[in-house]
Amino acid sequence: MRSRADDSTTKARIRDAAILLIGRTGFASTSARAVAAHAGVSAGLVIHHFGSMRELKTACDDFIITEISHRKAGVGDGDVSAALNEWYADLETYEPWLTYLGRLFTDDSEAGAHLFDRFVDLSLDMLAHGVASGSVHPSDDEHARAVLLVTHSLSMLTLHNHIARSLNSAHLSLDSLSRMGKAAVEVYTHGVYTDTSALDATRQAAATATATATATGS
Repeated sequence: MRSRADDSTTKARIRDAAILLIGRTGFASTSARAVAAHAGVSAGLVIHHFGSMRELKTACDDFIITEISHRKAGVGDGDVSAALNEWYADLETYEPWLTYLGRLFTDDSEAGAHLFDRFVDLSLDMLAHGVASGSVHPSDDEHARAVLLVTHSLSMLTLHNHIARSLNSAHLSLDSLSRMGKAAVEVYTHGVYTDTSALDATRQAAATATATATATGS
């Protein structure tokens, strides 16, 4: 008869196998039989521990969200990139988690939506502290800026294959992550444009579009 510790270890193996396979191919393409084979157990044992593949997927979501929430708490007001640094620093160990996290967002899941909103809230707090301390410029639209920063950070997860290929890396490596990180901080610190003409034109276009929509009632 299995002990509680054995059951816990078996459940963890099944969960880890599901994280790996769902991250690679998506939930719809992952069967209990495939998870069982990867975990070295029977398909019946997968269902015994989790009830169904949908419940197993929920357990995987909860595990990933709990893990990243724990690491966010450890970095205080850091942004999403900072919260993921521990995973990036040990890619061999955490790459399945990173891939699964990317899948959470590309599959448009409820868990992904919830986590995205939490990241936006975290970034809003970080930016507000920065504005208050004078280390960050204020924005015309603080919420949109926070969404933009989160989207940029998460693109490392959802576009990692393209990023690695463009940087001449076989996969998302520490070197490519470092290059992307430095480029991001450079853009955030120094900007891209040398004057405000592009920003002025964008603001004017937005104001004109809003005025037109208001006048036409659309």
